[in-house]
Amino acid sequence: MAAAVLAACVNPGAARADAFERWLAASPERGDAFARFEAMLAEEGVAGVLPAYDLWLVDQIRPQCATEPFVAPPEEEWRNIVPALRFIRDHVKPAIGDVRVVSGYRDEAFNTCIRGASRSAHRSYYALDLVPVSDSISREDLIALLCPIHETDGQRDGIGLGIYSARRFHIDARSYRGWGHDHHSATFPCVTER
Repeated sequence: MAAAVLAACVNPGAARADAFERWLAASPERGDAFARFEAMLAEEGVAGVLPAYDLWLVDQIRPQCATEPFVAPPEEEWRNIVPALRFIRDHVKPAIGDVRVVSGYRDEAFNTCIRGASRSAHRSYYALDLVPVSDSISREDLIALLCPIHETDGQRDGIGLGIYSARRFHIDARSYRGWGHDHHSATFPCVTER
């Protein structure tokens, strides 16, 4: 037990991967679906941008709302996440380094429970919420590094950017827009903190 706790502290990604493997093993259909999902990521050229299991992670923003640690997005919506992954690969990671997913697809029950926006890009699997892996990247660094990228490449690629409190930020491929800590465009730090 102590070894498992120590491993989780040293390598949280390994603990998440182990949890995902246990979740997959609980249902044979999950493994089959995940194999198809990984094949789709490879076909689209975005395999390895982020650990594939992270893309099925259930947000822990309100743990009481999560019935499972992971969720399979509807298969017909899988390709919706591809443009966001390309943007993360081509622009976000070169600017701030590796990132970790904290929220991906949200089903209706979960989204309602956390009081998410009814038209949230997470609902149709266009969005990921992320945090930098490096503790040296502050919220101020995110603003300084991501805002210029969003203004040029985000506008060209139709990418939404939200920068929340602390170091959590949002990337989505539904449309070019921006918002801040309270989910409103008036607090978008790329405009308010220049």
